[in-house]
Amino acid sequence: MVFDHIGIVNKSEEEALLFYRDILGLEKIKDSVSTADLSEHLFSIPKDIKMVVFGNESVKVEVFIFPEFIHPSPNIPHLGLQIENLDQLLEKAKQAGAKIITGKRSDKTVYFLQDFSGNLIEVKPI
Repeated sequence: MVFDHIGIVNKSEEEALLFYRDILGLEKIKDSVSTADLSEHLFSIPKDIKMVVFGNESVKVEVFIFPEFIHPSPNIPHLGLQIENLDQLLEKAKQAGAKIITGKRSDKTVYFLQDFSGNLIEVKPI
């Protein structure tokens, strides 16, 4: 088995571009639309939903743009990424106004970024 992709929801395409392309450095691969019929069948939402796909050679993120999105609580689900230059990424996130959450586990610091729609991305060094 191989992990193929993750699908998440963001409130706006602009914020998705800022976070996934500009902060995380993922390439925007494509735009598409899940038609109202398909969206109703798959997600119980009877409307067209735009999808923007970001990725690189090892990660693919399908971001569904849904302005009415309200993030569920508790906010536990997350995506975990290993990053080559963690300090540089954290600084870029800070400069862009993304929320950085840190915690301690034993002798390690754990870092989470929160995208502009509330999704959590755990980042750790390679």
